[in-house]
Order: sequence, then structure tokens, then C-alpha cells
Amino acid sequence: MWGRIEEIRALGAEVYAISCDSHFAQAAWARELGVDFPFLSDWSREVIAAYDVKLDELAGYREVPARAFVIVDRDGTIVHRDRAPLRALPDVNAAVAALRSLAARS
Repeated sequence: MWGRIEEIRALGAEVYAISCDSHFAQAAWARELGVDFPFLSDWSREVIAAYDVKLDELAGYREVPARAFVIVDRDGTIVHRDRAPLRALPDVNAAVAALRSLAARS
């Protein structure tokens, strides 16, 4: 996915990572992964519920985010959601295809 960030941005989209971790943990992850997009904290777990990417339980932790791509259009409508199964990653090709389709409609 990291290699496709510029392609995603060229399609008029921006990438954000959202987790329920503290901003300290997110800063450490961003440094470790070497990414240049914002990490946002959903400490209250409102976003993962609204985007339907909340796992009720994972390894003893409650209400954690699934790995997912969520594409929201300029009107705030979710136009693509790919919630990956455990231990898998969402399909970046499907997300890019959804962005291309959205760009073609604009």
C-alpha cells in the first residue's frame, strides 16, 4: 500500500490511519512504518462504529478497529469499505479501483 500513496493522492484522495491508540503509540507506529500521512486517534471509538469497522473482541481487547479501507466522498458518504478478515490486509487494488470510479464521476 505504501507504494501507492502518490497514486491515491493523484486520484484526489487523502490517506489517514485511524486507531484507538493514544497519540504517543500512533507517533511511534508512524515513525516505525515511515509513513507521511496522519494517524488519527479514535479514543472514543465513535469513528470505528460509524464506519462499521469495529471488532467486538480481539485477543482479549474489546472494541478495536478492524484493518479496513474506507473511502468517503466529498459529501461524507461512504462509497467503499473493505474490512479485512483477521490477520489479513484490505485489498488496496479494490480501493484504488473505487477511487478511479469516483474520480470518473466527478
